[in-house]
This record gives sequence, C-alpha cells and structure tokens, in this order.
Amino acid sequence: MTGTQQRPQRSSRSASGRCTEGGEVYLYVLLEHKSVPDPEVGVQLLGYLAEIWRRLDRQRLEQGRTVGSERPPIVPLVIYHGAREWNVPLSFGETVAADPPLRRYLPDFTYSLLDLGQVPDERLSGQRVARGGLRVLKYSHRPDGQGAAVLAAVDDLRGSGILVSAFIYNNLAYDAVDRWAVEAALARAPDEQREAVMSVMAQEREQGRAEGKAEGEALGKAEGRVKGKAETLLRLLDRRFHGVPEDYRRLVLTAEADQLDTWIDTVLDAKTIKSVFGAPTAQ
Repeated sequence: MTGTQQRPQRSSRSASGRCTEGGEVYLYVLLEHKSVPDPEVGVQLLGYLAEIWRRLDRQRLEQGRTVGSERPPIVPLVIYHGAREWNVPLSFGETVAADPPLRRYLPDFTYSLLDLGQVPDERLSGQRVARGGLRVLKYSHRPDGQGAAVLAAVDDLRGSGILVSAFIYNNLAYDAVDRWAVEAALARAPDEQREAVMSVMAQEREQGRAEGKAEGEALGKAEGRVKGKAETLLRLLDRRFHGVPEDYRRLVLTAEADQLDTWIDTVLDAKTIKSVFGAPTAQ
C-alpha cells in the first residue's frame, strides 16, 4: 500500500491507499480503549465495516457512479492495551454457533490484533510522538503503570501537542495520578506545557472537591429529613400512647424515610402502639 489519507471515524481511524496492483484498499483501525478482552468486538467491527461501505456507496452515487462489485477491501486492526491475555477469537465466524450447512449464509471476517503489552517500547513506533501515545496506552492498565505512563508521556511527547491530553488520559485511567510523580516528570517538559498540565489537574481537583461538597450537602439534607420524620413520629406516639417504649424508640431512630412515612400515616388511627408497627419488636 502506498501513501495514505487519514479519515476520522468516531473513536477510530481509517486510511486509504493504492495497492501495488493498482486497486484501492482501506485499512480500518479501531482505536477503542480496550483494557480487557471484549467479546463484543466482532459485532462492533461488523457494524463499523458496514457503515464505512454504506458511506462509500453514497459517495459513489453522489458522484454519478454505480454501486456494485467494486467496494474496496477493509482490513480491521484492533489495538489492545490490557494486562490480561486477549482470549476473544480473531475470527467473527468462530463466535457464531451455526451448523456447517448454515455458515455459507453468515458473514465472517478476521481482524488483526496488536497487543501493546507484547511489543517492546522501542518497537512500538519509529515516530517519537506515536511511540509516546502507544506507551501511555500500554502502561495505563498495568500494575506498574502510573509512573511508567507518566514518564512515557514526558519522554516521547515533550513539546508535542498531545502531551496535555496524555496526562488527562492518565488521570482518568488512575482516577487521580500522584501529583508528585507528575511534577517530577514534568520538570523535563517545556514551561508552557508543564503549566498547562498542572492547570488542568488543578481544575480537576477543584471540580472533584466541589462535587464532593455537593454530594455531602445533599446527603446531609437527606439525613436531616429522615431525622425530622423520626422526631415527628416519636412525638405523635408519645401524645397518642402516653410514652414510647425504648425498643420502639430504637426502631424509629434506625428506620428509613419511606418506613417512617408509613408509620406516621398509621399512628393516628392505631388502637395500640403495637399495631402502628404491625407486630411487636423482637428486641
């Protein structure tokens, strides 16, 4: 295949070129971040392949050309960066349970798998930036991944336009990358990129604190409402039955909001305190 032309397609890429025999071929690369073996990958690829062919058919029709037996071949490639061994069949037909006479009616294709964990770092790519991006993926879900991925981003992506994106991805992959590891690695990065990365991570930390505060306030309000319902029920029980035994008091104070609502609705018509709760407590 000769020169290529990049065409973005969702979270994937396709490249087209000319075969040595003169025909056109499409190389379709699925760039999904697969950190575990995915049994759905065959169905996913099948849908993507059909979508590409449909798009190419529409282009041919818009150009006044016919659509028939001239669709170009598409070669699927899956890039895998998980720690576990990939155990999903590389042939789509192997994932379909069908008797031999039926297989002639079913679609089948094979995809290539690039397992980054099986490729030495220096052989991932001859291009520095491409190698850096692949190294970030390679180490992102491995036991020693955090430090290696951070260093990979700085070593190979220093000065490139995707360094900040690589650190954001690392932060998502690990929930939160160790701040000191990042600062130590970024000491070798250009000033403007170091400042950009630290600014993004500071914003994410601030957002996390704001979300945590909001969740805490919501939880506090919910707990306050439950406490208020429990106190209301205890006052009603005390006025209705001239006192609340300790076992029922504990039951009320540990109940959920929905249960408290049920008891509050019952207390005004109940003949005895036992009938409010439906049965005597076993405490």
